[in-house]
Amino acid sequence: MNHKPTSKKENLFAASRFVLPEHRELYLRIKEEEARYRPPDLDEEQQAELSEQVTAAFQQQVRVRLTYYDGRTARQCRGHVVHLDQAARRIKLRSDEQVIWIPFVAVLELRFE
Repeated sequence: MNHKPTSKKENLFAASRFVLPEHRELYLRIKEEEARYRPPDLDEEQQAELSEQVTAAFQQQVRVRLTYYDGRTARQCRGHVVHLDQAARRIKLRSDEQVIWIPFVAVLELRFE
């Protein structure tokens, strides 16, 4: 009898045929969560600097490129800061296509254009 030795990798794939659908779905959800974009944590100094930049952009009516986290990924939007809602801590940005409200905590970067 000629018995071929199997590697751990082959055994893993052979055993994976017996994975329950619920376990497979859970595994895929966990992998998706791990691969999801996580925004960088900004310290107090960086947040203060962003706040100053947003205020300057609003006062000077300068066009900006704003990078923000939308809950899934980092997005960029270009436009003018037209309103600062200090009570709700959000920014109203008017671009050529749309007007959007962005929570200040979601702002990652602001650059003047």
